[in-house]
Amino acid sequence: MSALSLADQAKRNAAFAAVDRHVTPEVRVLGVGTGSTVVFAVERLAELKQQGRTHPDLVCVPTSFQSTQLIADAGLRTADLNDLLPLDPTGGCPASIDVTIDGADEVDSELNVIKGGGAAHLREKVVAAASKKLVIIGDHRKDATTLGEKWDQGVPVEVTPIAWRSIKSQIERLTPLSRAPAAAAGPAAAAAAFEFASPVAVLRQAVRKAGPVVTDNGNFVLDVRVGKIFDPAAVEQAIKMIPGVIEVGIFCRMASEAWFGNDDGSIAWRIPQSLVKEQD
Repeated sequence: MSALSLADQAKRNAAFAAVDRHVTPEVRVLGVGTGSTVVFAVERLAELKQQGRTHPDLVCVPTSFQSTQLIADAGLRTADLNDLLPLDPTGGCPASIDVTIDGADEVDSELNVIKGGGAAHLREKVVAAASKKLVIIGDHRKDATTLGEKWDQGVPVEVTPIAWRSIKSQIERLTPLSRAPAAAAGPAAAAAAFEFASPVAVLRQAVRKAGPVVTDNGNFVLDVRVGKIFDPAAVEQAIKMIPGVIEVGIFCRMASEAWFGNDDGSIAWRIPQSLVKEQD
C-alpha cells in the first residue's frame, strides 16, 4: 500500500474515529455515504466485521454506485431503503437507519453541509433523512464557519435533463432576497441569503466522457455559485421550489456531529455551535 498524503491520512483518521464511535454491535442498519473519505470508513467497517465487532446481521444502505461497490467489495450486505422491512418477515427490522456516515464538501458552524461534489446528493439526502443520526467525516479543509467560505465550486443541484436550460435561467434570476413562499415573511426575509448579486449556474461536464455528468438517477447537475451562504435554508428552499429541480446539495440541520482529521494527526469533533452555547 502506497503512503497516504497528509490530506488522505487526515480523512482516514476522521473516518476510523467516527466508525469506531458509532458502528457498535447494536447498529443493525448503517447508511454508507459517498466520496473519498467514505472509502476509509468502509475500510474500517470491514476490519470491525472481521474482528466480530459489528452486528452479525449488519445491513448497509448505499447512497451511490460507488458506495454499493465499496460495500460489496468489503463483503458486507447491502439493502435499499425499500428493502429494510422485507429483510425481516417478523417485522422486527427497523424501518429507519440507525446511523449514516457520510463525507462533505463543506460544513459550517451549525453543521449545515454542502454535498454533491460526487453528484450523489439526491440519494445521500434520502438516506440521511431516513437516519436516526447523520455523522459527517472529512479533513480539516472541509471545516468552515460559513458555507461558501472555502468551497468555491458552487451548490450542486440535480435537475431533469429535459429542462436544464430553463432551470439554469430561473436559478440565475434569483436574488439574495429571494425566498420560497412559506419563508417570505418575517425578519429573516429582509436579510441577504447569499453573497453574490445573482447566482451563476454551470452545467457540470464529465471527465473522460464527452458531454455532461449524468447522475446515478439519470439526471444532470448544475453547480450554482452564490458566494458565501448566510441563510442555507433559504437558499435550499428557493432553488428547490423551481420546477424540474430534483434535489439541492445543501443539507440543513440534518447532521448531528462532524469529525475532521488534521494534518498533525489530531481529530476535531464538532456539534452545532448553537448546541454548544446551550450547554454553556
